[in-house]
Amino acid sequence: MNYDSAPLNALEPNQRREATAMPLPRKKLARGTRILLAMMRIYVMIAIPLVFYAFFHALRTG
Repeated sequence: MNYDSAPLNALEPNQRREATAMPLPRKKLARGTRILLAMMRIYVMIAIPLVFYAFFHALRTG
């Protein structure tokens, strides 16, 4: 997906600021995608403490 910035460059600065400040609607995700994202969140919440533990354990044991 290419982003063409030419139309935005044709606007005056105030118009460009208004056009880029307008919020976009949320994307409707499929059920499988939502489940995958939830699983990835759970993985990260489990992985971060494990990484910290391994890091500090390696510092302590030398």
